[in-house]
Amino acid sequence: MIGYVGRLTVEKSVRFLADLERELIRSGVADFRFLIVGQGSEEGWLRANLRSAEFTGVLTGEALGRAYANMDVFAFPSRTDTYGNVVLEAFASGVPAVVTDSGGPRFIIHHGENGFVTSDLREFASCVEGLIRNPPQLAAMRRSARSHALSASWDAVFDSVYAGYGYGLRSGSVAGRNVRMRHVVGACPDAAGLI
Repeated sequence: MIGYVGRLTVEKSVRFLADLERELIRSGVADFRFLIVGQGSEEGWLRANLRSAEFTGVLTGEALGRAYANMDVFAFPSRTDTYGNVVLEAFASGVPAVVTDSGGPRFIIHHGENGFVTSDLREFASCVEGLIRNPPQLAAMRRSARSHALSASWDAVFDSVYAGYGYGLRSGSVAGRNVRMRHVVGACPDAAGLI
């Protein structure tokens, strides 16, 4: 099951999920469905344009935890989120995430370990398809996602922010422009390269 949790609004780029579905079908992937958790102005459009999706509305507490636990992969197309708490929540349930190369969630992903950072629809769909078709890869990434969530804390987040500020001040870079990214954007490695 491909999951999404969040507001169903334009700024979350949720119409991308329908593009993802079409791309997966075009690639020959047939046995999947979406679990969409949330509500918003784009819900009607998504209901009309996704072939195989369950809409739960807003969930909290144990119901939200069960929804995450039923996902195989978390698809998060937003390009505007500053951090992406929902990605970390997915990790807590052992669900790897596929995200875009814009916005904060890309910094949570260790590309090829607990998820993928992608640059376009074709790459996004390829990564999701790879996880659907390769259970051993999915199992390894589930373990890595869970491990990452267990090590996350607000103290660790702020330590990272302070370290980035310190680096920027010491190096004289503007807005951390010289800071190296922790992921590599590019084609998803095949299963042999990950396991």
